[in-house]
Amino acid sequence: MTRKITMLTLITILLITACNQATVQTPSATPTPPAPPEPGLATVTGRVVNQEGVSLPRIIVRLAEVVRGVEGRGGAFILDVATSPSTFTDDDGYFIIPNIKGTEYVIVIGDVEITGIYEIIPQEDGKARVFNLPADQITDVGEITTTINPPQLLPGLNVTPAPTHSGIYPEPVFLPTSPPSQTYP
Repeated sequence: MTRKITMLTLITILLITACNQATVQTPSATPTPPAPPEPGLATVTGRVVNQEGVSLPRIIVRLAEVVRGVEGRGGAFILDVATSPSTFTDDDGYFIIPNIKGTEYVIVIGDVEITGIYEIIPQEDGKARVFNLPADQITDVGEITTTINPPQLLPGLNVTPAPTHSGIYPEPVFLPTSPPSQTYP
């Protein structure tokens, strides 16, 4: 009888243990591949890391279109912050810019317009590296190493207001949308 109770207890413990084990999923090392680009367009993917190989999350990646001179000689790249293709890297430093014009681009990492902290990805000779992104293809530019460090908040600077004594955050204060009335002499 004791043997049956012991076996029953052992089986019960094994069943309970097996049912309580949680499945742990480890995040994939690479993002899900993007969908193919629309006909006649291109898609570019890559990853931005610093000089130590650490990924840079939430950093701006922009594409500056390369324009060639007569007969393909010379050229310049054009970065228009309003219309040039751009995106942010994800938490692991990966980026995808889908459905762009298939042509040559220079990659610009960082914030061109507000902080002015950016880098044009260079070749070994220091000139801007040109990436050819053919239409109807997904081009993986691989890991792009940058020397810039994204701006950080100043120590002690808190951009979130403290909650009131009731635990509720205060309403935001907005600037007036119309100028104050003026009196003329």
